[in-house]
Amino acid sequence: MYIMFKSAWEILMPNTKHELQKKDIEELLNKLPGMLYRCKYDSDWTMEFVSDGCLSLIGYEKIDVLYNKNVTYASLMHNDDRDRVYEIVTKALENKEAFNCEYRIFTKNSEMKWVWEQGLGIHNDNGELENIEGFITDISAQKLQSDKLEKELRKKDKEILINLSLLNEYKRAVDESAIVTKTNKSGIITYVNDEFCRISGFSKEEVLGRSHNIVRDPTNPKELFEDLWSTILDKRVWKGVIRNRTKSNKTYYVKSIIVPILDYEGEIKEFMAIRHDVTDLILQEKKIKFQTTDHLTQLPNRQKLLEDLEEKRELKLAIINIEKFKEINEYYGFDVGDRLLVELSTMILKLLASYQTRLYKLPGDEFAILADNVIDKEGFRKLIKHILRSIINNEFEIESYKFTIRVFSGASLQKNYFINAEMATNHAKQTNEEFLYFDENLDIKEDLVNNVNWTHKLKEALDDDRLVVFAQPIVNNKSSDIKKYECLVRMIDTDGTIISPAQFLTIAKKARLYPALTMVVIQKAIEHFKDKDAQFSINLTLEDILNTEVINFLTKKINQYDGLGHRLIIEIVEDEGIENYNEVSNFIENMKFLGCKIAIDDFGTGYSNFDYLMRLNVDFIKIDGSIIKNINHDKNAKVVTELIVSFAQRLNIETIGEYVYSEEILDIVKKMGIDYSQGFYLGKPEQI
Repeated sequence: MYIMFKSAWEILMPNTKHELQKKDIEELLNKLPGMLYRCKYDSDWTMEFVSDGCLSLIGYEKIDVLYNKNVTYASLMHNDDRDRVYEIVTKALENKEAFNCEYRIFTKNSEMKWVWEQGLGIHNDNGELENIEGFITDISAQKLQSDKLEKELRKKDKEILINLSLLNEYKRAVDESAIVTKTNKSGIITYVNDEFCRISGFSKEEVLGRSHNIVRDPTNPKELFEDLWSTILDKRVWKGVIRNRTKSNKTYYVKSIIVPILDYEGEIKEFMAIRHDVTDLILQEKKIKFQTTDHLTQLPNRQKLLEDLEEKRELKLAIINIEKFKEINEYYGFDVGDRLLVELSTMILKLLASYQTRLYKLPGDEFAILADNVIDKEGFRKLIKHILRSIINNEFEIESYKFTIRVFSGASLQKNYFINAEMATNHAKQTNEEFLYFDENLDIKEDLVNNVNWTHKLKEALDDDRLVVFAQPIVNNKSSDIKKYECLVRMIDTDGTIISPAQFLTIAKKARLYPALTMVVIQKAIEHFKDKDAQFSINLTLEDILNTEVINFLTKKINQYDGLGHRLIIEIVEDEGIENYNEVSNFIENMKFLGCKIAIDDFGTGYSNFDYLMRLNVDFIKIDGSIIKNINHDKNAKVVTELIVSFAQRLNIETIGEYVYSEEILDIVKKMGIDYSQGFYLGKPEQI
């Protein structure tokens, strides 16, 4: 373009041979969108020639600008740009090069414009600079668009930077809080974060290049992974819980989200897995299920029944009791008894299959059936009677044994379902009736009134702190020393009368107050013996052992005082829970860990069985008082006692004789090799 301008200047200079072209060229130049100029190289940029475009560009007539008559071109330049432009032009002139630059000017009416200028220094034959020639055009519109575009680009860049920053923060947050891995399409690990290494115990070097089988637990079902791969290969997100194993073979559970990462063509590039450790939640769920499930029959247990009874209003509850189940255990052994309970549960479930009911396994020899108002009263009666007759008419065959059993049932349609149904069942057994409703029997209601009165009395005693602990000494038969005490609960009536536990313990269990009684005994016994040297024992039933609140309270109190656990003996009431071997065994091991010793109370009656003594880690056997009190005149009692003592000695279990009421009994007990004695002759229970 500059060559064209230079040719034009030569034509416009006075020269007769070009006179014919001057007008045409001048007209052409004046039509250019800008201003053609010739100026001096000075601080004012003194204009010697400007084209007609001068007016539209700067708002001044040519005469105003030429030779700085009314305005200098330099004065129109923006102050911030003037020096910069001068430096650009000067440098170009020194190098005898063309220049171009962008800068701002102010027009006659103070409008700011952006202009683009291109020019070249004109030198004479001696190489001396004579002037500058060039072209200036308005680029404000382009500059505005360019600035707008630049602002948008900067905004986009900023958004991208913000998004990248957020993405990095999200990645950091996920890396910090989750287990993150990536694999290629074949499932080979290409990335693991630090959390994966921390949870699994494997280093990055050990897992990169391998599949997730390195941490998978082999017990995961095959169908789980078939579903996983089918889902993600279909470009869908898979969610689920997977059981894994650490490097040290410890089980942990992860809640997993596996996402297929697609390329720009929509094809799978890799897989990303985000997992969270849910081991504690899974174990808690298992613990809850463990607490509400009978582990022999896998049926919901008594605790679950009580929870379900609280959730619904109009219900029907029947309890089925097996007559003389203790004798089956004693004669055939617990394995046979357990298998009978399992077969019976299966049989009842089949009979209930077409009814909207739920079957529960209660402690010992009882089942419960719960129904809502879908079944009416007579329909429920017919259903329970049908089940009872089916059981009675069935011959059970277990191992080489064949036998029939008899069952009774009581039911209730009123609130306090469990207590009412239990009372109805007990009344059915007492009256030898196969089935009866609590609501139809006045005798049961009289018992209920009595129970309600005792429940009220018991609640008041709890509120008024009138449940107290008595301690009875246990004497060493060799040294006659008293270094052990059994803690026993008593109720003090409002008139000061001491009430035996025989009058209120059964009611306490039915009224769900028994755990509160146990915790009172634990609290007061430990507070009394915490700073004494003597050993002391506390009685626990199966209900206590299965009650998380009671056991947590006991554990907390044991841990509260140094060395207390080594002086505490837990007496497990023998006729209430030895059947539940797993629960009792786990409880014993936990108490042993705290230093406690374990005694089996009232051994020799009820569910007594030598088999479980070989499996349970107990320290003492307390021989039941009903046997000890008769050993001076009952040969059978003496034989049973000798058998128990001999068996215990072989297992290095110490024995305690209960109900030693005379010197004669004490002498016999000592001669038989019983280690300790307890009874009124040696010391009555005294309040602590």
